[in-house]
Amino acid sequence: MNMGKKINEYQIAGFRISEYDELSSTNTEAQQWPKEELKDKSVILTYRQTQGRGQATNRWESEPGKNLSVTVVLCPPHCDASRQFAVSMVCALGVCDFVSHHVEGVSVKWPNDVYVGDRKICGILIEHTVAGAFIKRSLCGIGVNINQSQFLSDAPNPVSLRQLTGKEIPLDKALEELLDCIGRRYGQIADYGRLERDFMECLYRREGVHEWEDEMGGFRASIDRIDEYGRLVLEDTEGKMHVYGFKEVTYK
Repeated sequence: MNMGKKINEYQIAGFRISEYDELSSTNTEAQQWPKEELKDKSVILTYRQTQGRGQATNRWESEPGKNLSVTVVLCPPHCDASRQFAVSMVCALGVCDFVSHHVEGVSVKWPNDVYVGDRKICGILIEHTVAGAFIKRSLCGIGVNINQSQFLSDAPNPVSLRQLTGKEIPLDKALEELLDCIGRRYGQIADYGRLERDFMECLYRREGVHEWEDEMGGFRASIDRIDEYGRLVLEDTEGKMHVYGFKEVTYK
């Protein structure tokens, strides 16, 4: 069970917020909501998430009362399921825009982690419901490190805005900024080409040749593009193209 008590409900930047005192996971809470309650631009928020979910079996560390843990419900109209990566780009670019208000050197590590330099400041987990050829609903779990000053898990490279700037940011102000940025990007969801161009411009390791590893072993390659299905296309040093879905290749 994802035990939690709703303590407040309000609107910010065009989003309807349901705030909980504590949740194991905002995405898990969203999955337990009646489907009719999962309306476009609904947000499940908690400042105390005890079992935040990352990709696969990963966990997301968040000190209570220090960071933002939200699930944003998006129901994009007429969004083709084959282009569901548009939702990922909306969320990643929205977070990038928000973090860039405070620090420089922000990028998106494919498919949708947000980095400052070589350190991870945000994790995103998106779960889609598809109806026919279209996306019916996307549950966009977003964890952004805001005021945490120390990380205790074995995650290799976490960082927070407080560590980077030396300043605390009121969480209500950070939430409003974040949702405003996501809302602006969501307004562009029908313009896949624009999202794609902006995504490529801020992609982590966009320039140069870097070390990678897939099931065949290590190799050196540069990023060529993100294809229409959101897959990463790499060009190795011998000019051969490699196409990868999520978890099929890792950064070295």
